[in-house]
Amino acid sequence: MLFLSQLSPRSRLFRFAIAIGLILAIIVAFSGVWRPLVIEELAEPAPTQTPLAAQASPTPAPSLPPEQAAPEQFSIVWLSDTQTIAYDNDIRVFRLMGEWIMEQKEPLNIRYIIQTGDLVDNGYVEKQWDSFNVLLNHFYGKIPYLPIAGNHDLGVKLQKYDAYSDQPFVKSLPKEQSFKGGQAVYATFQAGGQDFLIVGAGWGAEESSMVWVNDVLRSHPDHVAILLFHYYIKINGSVTTRSVALRDRIVARNPNVRIVLSGHVRGSGYRLEEFDDDGDGEMDRQVHAMLYNYQNYPRYNTGQLRVLAFDTETREIRVFTYSPFTKRYYSDGHFKTQEFVLENAF
Repeated sequence: MLFLSQLSPRSRLFRFAIAIGLILAIIVAFSGVWRPLVIEELAEPAPTQTPLAAQASPTPAPSLPPEQAAPEQFSIVWLSDTQTIAYDNDIRVFRLMGEWIMEQKEPLNIRYIIQTGDLVDNGYVEKQWDSFNVLLNHFYGKIPYLPIAGNHDLGVKLQKYDAYSDQPFVKSLPKEQSFKGGQAVYATFQAGGQDFLIVGAGWGAEESSMVWVNDVLRSHPDHVAILLFHYYIKINGSVTTRSVALRDRIVARNPNVRIVLSGHVRGSGYRLEEFDDDGDGEMDRQVHAMLYNYQNYPRYNTGQLRVLAFDTETREIRVFTYSPFTKRYYSDGHFKTQEFVLENAF
């Protein structure tokens, strides 16, 4: 017998191949089917799942308080009875008043101009409206303006609203904010995060517009309400007989009313009144009523306007009266000073 070492290399390779074939044949005979050996990789075990109910909820981010508006100081310019200036056709006085208002628009942060009636001496005399428009045209369309009518605006004897209601600045008032062509009006604005509501009822329309005025006040419960009437208090601070119903049926019944402004009679006056809004026997609200009117002053001593300077942080109103024509400040008949402050005013 020959040993493998004695065979040639070629013979040894041939005999090795035959041996391998015999081994494979034996494997197939015993297994029936030959399959190649596959080595599978072991998969990593899936992580244990925590039931949803047991999972910890993520800690919510702390809620931030809503951004509060910064306190603001702003002003309302209050025009009272300018009828004598219109009657005298003193357009220089009106011009100086208008120029001063626009010069002070930014320094005083003037947000509104209001007027408590008797813009002219006779609403049916067109020349007087032309004179008044010298003042109006300085600020109209640049600073919001809300007037009410006085008895003279309705005509000395006629006492009708058609001439007043026909004025362009009245006709342009939003219809949803006007009662019967400007007989009563309202407007809203915001300053220092506080909402304000101005509501006015003109001469002769106080009774007929009362339901409308109350509806406006009740639909703005979170607004500080400023009321405009042509005639509300006297110089001594007492409520006029004509205005008792306004006090009892409007001012007393609406907790958002804080300020009442009026003119009609010459001079200045003030009334502070408290109201128990919830009926618990304790006073809940103060209402400041003011009167000012410099009509029929001599022509060399005219052109007065009043500034109400609000501070939404202290809730105070600083009040002063000034004439750009005379370049003088005027003392108030009640406070006896040229400037006074209303505390807890809104």
